[in-house]
Amino acid sequence: MKQTIKLVVMATLCLNFCYGQGTNKSYIYALTAYKSGYKTGYRITDDHFLRGRAITVRNYTLPQLFALALKLESIKDNSVKVKDQQQIIIDVHQPEKLNKKYCFKLVVPYDHQDDFYPLMQRTLNKEFPEYLVKIEKRDKNYFMVIRDQEY
Repeated sequence: MKQTIKLVVMATLCLNFCYGQGTNKSYIYALTAYKSGYKTGYRITDDHFLRGRAITVRNYTLPQLFALALKLESIKDNSVKVKDQQQIIIDVHQPEKLNKKYCFKLVVPYDHQDDFYPLMQRTLNKEFPEYLVKIEKRDKNYFMVIRDQEY
C-alpha cells in the first residue's frame, strides 16, 4: 500500500511538472548575482533534459546582457563599442547600477528556437522594468539606448 501511494505521488508530481512546463510557460530562465571563480562569457548548448536549447551567461553587466539579447556582438572588457557603427548610450539616473554583474540562463524548447533572443530580451525586461532598452538609428548610425523607464 505504501509503495502504491509513493508511486501515485511521484506520477502526479511528474505529470504536473510536465503539464506546467508545456502549457503555462514555453521557456524557463534563471538570473543570479555575480559568481566568483567563473570567467566572463556565454555559451549556447542543447539541453537534453528539457529537450531544448540553452544559453548560459556568466558575469555580464546589464548592458552586456541586453546587447546579447538584441543579437549584437558581445561587449568585451566593458568597452563602449558593440560593432563598428553600433554604440551604447546610457541615459539613466544611477548609471553605476548598470555595472553590477549577473549570471543568466535561459532554456527554450526546440519548437521555440526562433524566439530564443526575443525571449531573452523579454525576460530581461521583466526582471529590470526600471529600464527601457532599444536600438535607435541616429545620423546613419545605430545605438543601443538604455534609459530610465517613465512611469
